[in-house]
Amino acid sequence: MNATGSSMDRNRPFAWTAAILAISAPVLVILCLTLWRTPFPIREAVALFEDVARQQQPSRFLIPETSYYRPLFYLTLSALWNNAGHLDATLAAIKLLHIVPLVLLVVLFICHLRPRTPLDAAAAALAVAVLIGSRGFRDNLEIPLSYTIVGMPLALLVWMLLNQAPRIWHTPVIIALTLVAIGFKEQGLVIVPVILAAWWTRAPGATRGIAAAAVAIAVAYVAMRLTRSSWPLFEQSVGLGFIEIEPRDAAVRFGAFPFWVYAYSGASTIANVLFSEPSRGVFSIVHHLIQGRPEVWEMIHLFSSLGLTAVMAWWGIRSLKTTTWDRWSPESRVFIAMLVALLASGVLSFNYSRDRLGGMALVFYALAAFHAVRAAAARTLEAPRRRFVVASLGLALLAAAWHTRVASTIEITRIFAFRNQMEWLVMLPERRREFAERPVYLQIMQTMIDQGTERSAPYPTRYPRWIDRTLGLQ
Repeated sequence: MNATGSSMDRNRPFAWTAAILAISAPVLVILCLTLWRTPFPIREAVALFEDVARQQQPSRFLIPETSYYRPLFYLTLSALWNNAGHLDATLAAIKLLHIVPLVLLVVLFICHLRPRTPLDAAAAALAVAVLIGSRGFRDNLEIPLSYTIVGMPLALLVWMLLNQAPRIWHTPVIIALTLVAIGFKEQGLVIVPVILAAWWTRAPGATRGIAAAAVAIAVAYVAMRLTRSSWPLFEQSVGLGFIEIEPRDAAVRFGAFPFWVYAYSGASTIANVLFSEPSRGVFSIVHHLIQGRPEVWEMIHLFSSLGLTAVMAWWGIRSLKTTTWDRWSPESRVFIAMLVALLASGVLSFNYSRDRLGGMALVFYALAAFHAVRAAAARTLEAPRRRFVVASLGLALLAAAWHTRVASTIEITRIFAFRNQMEWLVMLPERRREFAERPVYLQIMQTMIDQGTERSAPYPTRYPRWIDRTLGLQ
């Protein structure tokens, strides 16, 4: 594009932002409608609703008595369950607790990128695909477990405020957003090192007061959890290499010195964001490669993540080389924020690794993807003809792979809905027998049968076999 064309694009700062919003809208609408029509699962949902229905004093959710501590999530759930009135209205409100943060995350993400040229718009479209197509996003779409999907847009909001000129109201808002994110799940603590990274890299809105307050919050929270909560060696099954080990077996096997397993679990969460492997701590894709039977979708996930992370490493190192101590560029600042968010997510998932635990770091990974791809595309435009062709083809394949993963996210969300309905149809008699001595549980389960067996629930799309293999729907 010539200088005149670039100038015209920059004189229309909202045109390309509106274009990316319009392009992303169909995917966002489909995801929201799917979640809206998805039945609540019989296993997680009924037990959660029983907890809030039986608790006569909701303030007790603020007391950290167990390792699972999500006080604001339970307080919000309790307020919705006990005050919404009709069951349908209650369930609708709980679904909105999942849908609204999802919409807010994607819209804020695009508005923050604010593409101003066709090159910016292309990079932004790929960055949105990275956000939606990643496992850390997809696995946080299971209702009613809105712990992390609430924290993700809050982390982005904090980052946006940190990179604006300071206002008198920024400090209390940033602190409030951080507390809410932590209150929904401890993964919200990722925001604290991000604030410190912003302060260290001299972000415009990252004052010393905000950094000090964030540190105080983190220290107080960790001290409270360590002194008041009970912590089992392993809370859930632990992935290790090519297998998963149940908590009891893991405690027997590694109980004397579990720290190297903790380090492995944390590293697995980081690697999942960067490379889509391992998943749950298990190197399933590598295992299939060794056995000579890799699936198409596995190759798409692995090589799209490898390719993007390689571009990101090139861009990140390049941005740091041009940075001085007192003058950090927005690009290098994003790179540092991504690194500390990844490290924090790994530390917080020491007990077990799950794809969803990388959700907070994914926000910054997707932001970094925008800057990295834009820099790579700009470099490609200046390259000699042969390199231009090769690099353009590589970027096009990368974009195609990530947009394929977006389609996979949509279909797997429908599979979640179908699985939830099957649970109601298959597990209901067994649950009645198992929880016969818990009348509150049985009553809630009975009232939710209609929503669990509703015929209008989403069904996975019937594709030809080769599309199923490409999207990973088998």
